[in-house]
Amino acid sequence: MEITFQEEFQRSWLTSLIGILALCSGLYLLTWNEGRAVHHHHSLEETHNSAISLNLFNKLQSEYDGHVVHISGDLKVDEPLGELEYGISIQAVKLKRRVQMYQWVEETSPRDDVVEQQSYKDYYYITEWRDKLVDSDNFYIRFGHENPKEIPLKTVTYVAPLVRLGPFSLSDRLKDKFTEFETLTSDERPGRPDIKLHMGIYYHCHDVFNPEVGDIRVQFSYAGPTDETVTIVAKQEKDTLVPYITSKGKEIALVRYGKLDLNQIFSAEHWDFKLETWKLRLYGAFCIYFAVICWAKLLKIILCNCLPTFSNIISGEAIDGMNFLVAGSIALFVIALAWVAHRPLLGMSLIFASFSPFFYCLMGVYGAAPNDLLRN
Repeated sequence: MEITFQEEFQRSWLTSLIGILALCSGLYLLTWNEGRAVHHHHSLEETHNSAISLNLFNKLQSEYDGHVVHISGDLKVDEPLGELEYGISIQAVKLKRRVQMYQWVEETSPRDDVVEQQSYKDYYYITEWRDKLVDSDNFYIRFGHENPKEIPLKTVTYVAPLVRLGPFSLSDRLKDKFTEFETLTSDERPGRPDIKLHMGIYYHCHDVFNPEVGDIRVQFSYAGPTDETVTIVAKQEKDTLVPYITSKGKEIALVRYGKLDLNQIFSAEHWDFKLETWKLRLYGAFCIYFAVICWAKLLKIILCNCLPTFSNIISGEAIDGMNFLVAGSIALFVIALAWVAHRPLLGMSLIFASFSPFFYCLMGVYGAAPNDLLRN
């Protein structure tokens, strides 16, 4: 006796609902990701076509005001950043002070009581270096595990007020692009006796190897040192480099280490964005695959009742290779829709590829028909 759709849904309603949520999540993620990819690709193409390569040693040219410029050279930071009490001083775009405090941390472990048939939690407490304050008032056992109410030093990032590249100064938005930090340690020992230097980290404590709750440690790092060679693509605004706003409202400002020509810096940007886009595509496709697994039996019933020609495209079993093929087709179709307007040939090719499993089923059906006639 065949099972109806209603009977199967009543039997697996929870799994079906989870499948619907997974499908919606996957479709939303793929749609958002592809829309973002198309938008970003279009913005990079527009910026690339508008960019003008400049020589670092040429004088400032006012006729390029409002235009996208491409320039390579060594960064120049005149005023050093630093903290005198640690003996830290460096000419760089950014200097970051990371502060951690030694604190109590609550951990839990589940425990089942076989006799009483109940579950309990065991609480235990350890000490760790943490960047943020751990509120000990919320501990299950507060006595003997009190943390300070605040961290006396704060994590902060200093930014150089003036950073130059040839005849240009960098705007704050371009300074934000320097995010690759390297650890910095001074050769000088701190003058204060309560600050100790060990393995490049400054400790505010009596004993580095036996810290107490409330002790703090500080680590410095920097990004964009002076004389570092960089390549920048941005808009010239008088004597300042600022982000370029595309016709779609996208903000573009490219900063790369090393001397790169115009094609190289845009190729690197396209490659990095492709990697990020493909990661999100895989997440979205997995959500759809999970949804197809949850709906495998229901989909089989729907196809058998409504489209029997395509009933062989899915077996109805959760663990089956056809489920992966169906999920891939759905994901590919969603991806293709986003590219049809921007790249029609690519978009239509992907749509055709997404329907290939259904074409395969049709070929199988019509290929089997002559064989049946020959047997008869």
